Amino acid sequence: MIGPFELDKVYCMDCLEAMKQMPDGCVDLVLTDPPYGVAYKTGYRKQEWHKFCTEIANDRDMVWVEPCCEELERLMKDNTALYWFSNHDAIDIVKPVIAGRFAYKNTITWVKNNWTAGDLEAQYGKQTELIVYANKGRKFINGSRDQDVWYCNRVSGDGQLHQNEKPVELIERAIVKSSNEGDIILDPFMGSGTTAVACIRTNRHFIGFEIDETYYNLACRRIQLEQSQMRLDLK
Repeated sequence: MIGPFELDKVYCMDCLEAMKQMPDGCVDLVLTDPPYGVAYKTGYRKQEWHKFCTEIANDRDMVWVEPCCEELERLMKDNTALYWFSNHDAIDIVKPVIAGRFAYKNTITWVKNNWTAGDLEAQYGKQTELIVYANKGRKFINGSRDQDVWYCNRVSGDGQLHQNEKPVELIERAIVKSSNEGDIILDPFMGSGTTAVACIRTNRHFIGFEIDETYYNLACRRIQLEQSQMRLDLK
């Protein structure tokens, strides 16, 4: 338990309210993909009923960034790491807030080996996203010292569960580099549960929050399936 929350579960809650109920210094790593403040919804799919045609919750502004970082700083143990996904539009807001509370280390560039649509006629195709990497104290990197450009195919097509879904392999890479087996990983913006799946596959504990009920239910189903598969593999 961490406060009122069980490990290895996702809760359908506003993360700012939830994190206030957690004790100081209780997590070993924070890895999260928050809204980018761009009121994102797909312009590619034409079915108005599709979930991807609905704006991501709380994606209209970035007023929550400062209070979120304040809580994360309190919850993280000394000498732990933070990975915070961003894009080129939001990075100028996010990075100074993170750097004001943590030891900023890198802005990792994720090369998606594909590109998002955007303005097809007046904008170059966006092939990268950014990950702000910072420490509370000084967290040694496990294994080799990798470079700050990471290549990993984006999730797309019929297998895509969230309009901004990150590949499990990418999340696993960050988890393995900055935590150990048995550690507790916090993702305050869990989305469709990718961080949870990556934690299960790397033998870490997780706790996460997701305010959107549809994605919360999807994350719970993914977690149940992944845990069931792991039990089968151990037999």
